[in-house]
Amino acid sequence: MFDTSDVPGGVINIVTGGRALLAKVLAEHNDVDAMWYFGTPEGSKVVELASVGNLKRTWVNNGRERDWMDPVQGEGREFLRHAVQVKNIWAPYGE
Repeated sequence: MFDTSDVPGGVINIVTGGRALLAKVLAEHNDVDAMWYFGTPEGSKVVELASVGNLKRTWVNNGRERDWMDPVQGEGREFLRHAVQVKNIWAPYGE
């Protein structure tokens, strides 16, 4: 699909694997500038602790459900504005 699109090569990278392992590895990786993690409270803590060494911007939910349209919790648009300020971001999808 990406080969026939207008998206330049290297813009989108798909990484597969278990959420817990990838979260820690990517949080520690110096070439990833920011990370969204929505999962367990334990996983949120791992991401925040692993990203301290490289000052990575992180957004975690600590295992709580989020209402993306609630301005108190932070609207989806607010997160997108922050996401476009960094060049590499990881947003896990699925299980």
